[in-house]
Amino acid sequence: MEKIRLFKTIKQSPRWEYAKRMWYKFSRSPLSIAGLVISATCIFIGLFAPYIVPYPEHGGLFHNFEDRFIPPFQNSNYILGTDYYGRDVLTRTMLGFQYSLMMAVTVLSLVVAPGVILGLIAGYHKGTWVDTVIMRISDVFIAVPPLVLALGICSVLEPNIFNAMMAVSLMWWPWYARLTYNVSSAIRNEYFVQAAEVMGASTLHIIFKEILPNCLGPILTKVTLDVGWVILIGSALSFVGLGAQPPTPDLGTMVATNAEKYMPDFWWTSIFPALGIVIIILGFNLLGDGVRDMFTE
Repeated sequence: MEKIRLFKTIKQSPRWEYAKRMWYKFSRSPLSIAGLVISATCIFIGLFAPYIVPYPEHGGLFHNFEDRFIPPFQNSNYILGTDYYGRDVLTRTMLGFQYSLMMAVTVLSLVVAPGVILGLIAGYHKGTWVDTVIMRISDVFIAVPPLVLALGICSVLEPNIFNAMMAVSLMWWPWYARLTYNVSSAIRNEYFVQAAEVMGASTLHIIFKEILPNCLGPILTKVTLDVGWVILIGSALSFVGLGAQPPTPDLGTMVATNAEKYMPDFWWTSIFPALGIVIIILGFNLLGDGVRDMFTE
């Protein structure tokens, strides 16, 4: 009886009603649901790829020249075919999801917090020297195209996936600072902020308790959409040899290496990894559209 009463209390709470309203807005679009399913599937593959792929050993230094260049859908052991070294394309593509999602999670974990905090500080102190310093520094980074800046940074460092993540992180934070600045400066003079100031609330309380919750909608939407963009930038770096290095099963590296040497005769070695990139980006972009709809009045 206590559990039933507790469940009824939860269902009647304002937060429960708010969650149901958010889900209703999200679920109205079939494309948002499709994006959620695709994104959840990609995340599942990325987390458990080493345990669910047919041939885990094919993700590293492995060769079996007797099975090389088996076409797709012609061998029950290798559904998507094999590459020059006889490695299963399906296995390496699924393992590539792991590295792509790892880059997205790492980059966004490093850039969202500092970008949002700097944007909140600049937005709250709009018109002061604090605003000027933070926004002019972010403008310097934004003025350079992201991919060009990442290529410049990676070109002077040792090419590996860690340096690629650091390069993408360094160029990505100003976008969150600019977004948060625009939203926070717009609500800086709202009555609830002025009421908190009159009541003697501290600056930290006003920034993180009053202003930040009203910025979460645009921030969460951008985070979801940026997963695909970060993966695309990371794949581009790998494509030109400045990201993950062979034999790491990175999707961008697989596309670049196999397209350069084996297209068009052995097209499946690069087409299927490229389709993997497309699926991840498509899923998170559709999911981002649904998250945007959730916070739209």
